Amino acid sequence: MVALDDISFSRECEFDPDNHKLPDTPPTSAPPTPCQGNEFFCWRSTVCILASLKCDYHADCPQGEDEDGCGGCTFESDQCRWTDTSEGQMMWRRQEASNNTEPPTDHTTDTGYYMSVNLSQGSTQSEARLQSPPLPPASPFCQILFHFHIRAESAGSLRVLMQQAEGSEAILWSRSQNTVSHWTPEHLPVGLSPQTYKVWFSSVNKVTQTDTTAGDQVVAVDDISFLNCEKSYQPPALSACGCSFEDGLCVWVQGAEDELDWLSRTGPTETPNTGPTGDHSTSTGKYLYIESSAPSVKGDTAQLKSLLLLPPAENIGVAKIRKSGGRVAAGEDSCDLAGSPPSDSRGDGGGGAGDIAIDDISLISGPCPAFDVCDFEEGSCAWQQQSDDDSDWVRETGSTHNPHTGPDSDHTTNTPTGHYYFLSSSTDDLQGQTAQMFSPLYPAGKGVCVQLWYHMYGRGVGMLNVYQQSEEGKEALIFSQSGDQGRLWRFAQASVLPRVQPYRIVVEGVKSGPTQEGDMAFDDVHLTDAQCPPPGHCDFEINTCSWSNLGGDVDQEDWLRGRGASTNPSTGPSVDHTTNSTHGYYLYVDNSVGEWGDNSFLISDVFQPATRGHCLTFWYHMYGSHIGTLRVYTNDRTMHSGGNEEGMLKWIETGNKGDRWKEASVTVKHNEAFWFVFVYQRGMNPGGDVALDDISVRPGGCYSEPPIGPPDDDNDMMSAGLAVSLTLLAGVMISIFLVLLNKNRRCSTMNQPIILNEDTIDQNAGFDLFDWKIQGTEHGTQSDFSFYNNLYNPSSNETDTTVTASDA
Repeated sequence: MVALDDISFSRECEFDPDNHKLPDTPPTSAPPTPCQGNEFFCWRSTVCILASLKCDYHADCPQGEDEDGCGGCTFESDQCRWTDTSEGQMMWRRQEASNNTEPPTDHTTDTGYYMSVNLSQGSTQSEARLQSPPLPPASPFCQILFHFHIRAESAGSLRVLMQQAEGSEAILWSRSQNTVSHWTPEHLPVGLSPQTYKVWFSSVNKVTQTDTTAGDQVVAVDDISFLNCEKSYQPPALSACGCSFEDGLCVWVQGAEDELDWLSRTGPTETPNTGPTGDHSTSTGKYLYIESSAPSVKGDTAQLKSLLLLPPAENIGVAKIRKSGGRVAAGEDSCDLAGSPPSDSRGDGGGGAGDIAIDDISLISGPCPAFDVCDFEEGSCAWQQQSDDDSDWVRETGSTHNPHTGPDSDHTTNTPTGHYYFLSSSTDDLQGQTAQMFSPLYPAGKGVCVQLWYHMYGRGVGMLNVYQQSEEGKEALIFSQSGDQGRLWRFAQASVLPRVQPYRIVVEGVKSGPTQEGDMAFDDVHLTDAQCPPPGHCDFEINTCSWSNLGGDVDQEDWLRGRGASTNPSTGPSVDHTTNSTHGYYLYVDNSVGEWGDNSFLISDVFQPATRGHCLTFWYHMYGSHIGTLRVYTNDRTMHSGGNEEGMLKWIETGNKGDRWKEASVTVKHNEAFWFVFVYQRGMNPGGDVALDDISVRPGGCYSEPPIGPPDDDNDMMSAGLAVSLTLLAGVMISIFLVLLNKNRRCSTMNQPIILNEDTIDQNAGFDLFDWKIQGTEHGTQSDFSFYNNLYNPSSNETDTTVTASDA
């Protein structure tokens, strides 16, 4: 063995131009190795492996030297056969990280090396290319992972290209936005490559040297690796893509073509009135969410990508995603995966109070189970048209084509861009023609209550029926409605009949005849395992039940579902009434938006008339320096079709009532089908949030419990004083009346006989003072009073109204 080391020349050495050529040396032979001709020598560990294992995306040598120069590189010792092929002034260079470089750290060790190009060095627009060595054939699941950096002041771009065939290039990825952190990871699918190929990193400058305001435009790349590329690679089972996020992201990775990242968290998010209170699995575990408050802005996105999956022979996949936000309900979503690109969960920011969370992602083979909830925003949710009917339901957005009929927006989003299914009417229709849509099959025992929203507006509206259909096609009618129901989305629910076989839900529209004012629509179908709640009842813990915003151009603001304290100071509740905690939900109107006098309508389900009437009970919260007016109306089709959107006023409250929940009850008797309307009219200035919770409607009149404890404000004290005064006055007047009556009878006894049978005593006599009636009610051993205010004279439709109120 011969070795040399530490060769140097003294200062006395001078260059000799006449003898600068070294003599030719005889060819040298490769050092002997213990390996055979078809083997590769692993020189670090002095072992031999098959030569075919060299550059196969898998380290077969104990220290991985068989993959040196085969694509993967940290750039710590050299460029791993990655070369600069730029033709202009800009060049990729291997750079050592320091405080004077951009970025100041590398990705591998923080103090190591990376490849970078300074785009501001180009005097004209040009391209700098970093080319890989020849790469071996790759599997269909091959991915390239790298980390990149684009300086904040940069106006340049970074692209990844692939040579598919000689002279043919394909762009795999492109990014021009600036990176927020020093290094951003990106996973790119390369896919199947049956032959060797090359990859380029390409950067193009957009500003010349004459632009002195641009600063250095630096693009850098580090830690390139190739994943799942060996030809024998087989992806894991679909179940491996499931993740509860308790121990990280599993096989999911953050996307780089976005502005936000998915963050891991336990418990509630930091932004009030948005986000979940806990994870989906245990309520105490971890989930992922995007923070929608500053510095994020509306439209920012966050991507989460899986590894590459097998191209499915049939649809696969269920993603159970918990969605939260100011106006987004929690629930599960499913999606069919019919291709081989990576799965992608994407969240779009919509504002400061719109955190979105995901949890418990799972993938399964076979078609997705029937959707429990469908809002038709992403498609039909596997609902299908009946083939042997007369017409079809059509998925639509915005207004229908016929005037004076149909909705103006969907029910889910209450916007012209939301989706619903509608049945159009025309002058060619025949009476009795039908159109049916049916759901996927639900397993036996699945579901207890089906709920949906429907729209039936127009003089020629026919009939809407909902059936429960067995697998053999036998149908049972569970809901039916006919005729014009006003220009409103209406709520329908029906109990699912017990079945021992799978079944479907069928929505049927029946046309009334030739007309262009008979459009019908339905939206937001929900099959729940809970019993159908009583009509009108809602505590808002899960959703808004049968209560909805009016929509259209009648009002200006919406009722929102929220929890916890208001983002506006010194107004609104800090807890809900149902749970008395920051985790419970209520409805509220945000008084910080809009203008003085703006109205917010909240509409109930339709109620049929009852002999004893109905009792509406609710809890309200009116706290703030600029509280407006809260009213309760009843409306019916007669008033509504005449242009009366509110109806008949039944209850009213105005001004600041303190930071507490107060209860109110209204007894209403109506001679035709009717609905309740809550209307809040905004105050003059911000600081007037109003809230509602625990609304219920029951048949019969309201029963008012006597107040317990002392009055809690001046108004209550005045009411109590008025009750005592009037009671004493009534007692004095009754005493005087009895004395005079007794005296008169004694006089009558002397002059004529007493006929007791003809005497009449009114046991219901009461005291009436300016339409206020005071009636004593017995409660245990004590006597108390209830106040009944007849606000309006009875009409042909209203026979009685009773109003009571009390504090929480």
